[in-house]
Amino acid sequence: MIYLTDKKAKIKIDTLLKQNARNVANFKTSSMYDLKTKKAFDKAWKDIERDIKEIDPVFYKVIKKQDD
Repeated sequence: MIYLTDKKAKIKIDTLLKQNARNVANFKTSSMYDLKTKKAFDKAWKDIERDIKEIDPVFYKVIKKQDD
């Protein structure tokens, strides 16, 4: 897992995860970081997932959205 061995990759992934945490925390709050719609919120997560997968495919498998 590159996340555990490459400091630059870890920083990039941590930044993406912080961005997602901000998206989740601000959803439907009418704040400046609110993505407003579920569609925009889901797209933002898909974009973050894609970026993480490019950096570390193994880490991506750990954090990707699971279908129930």
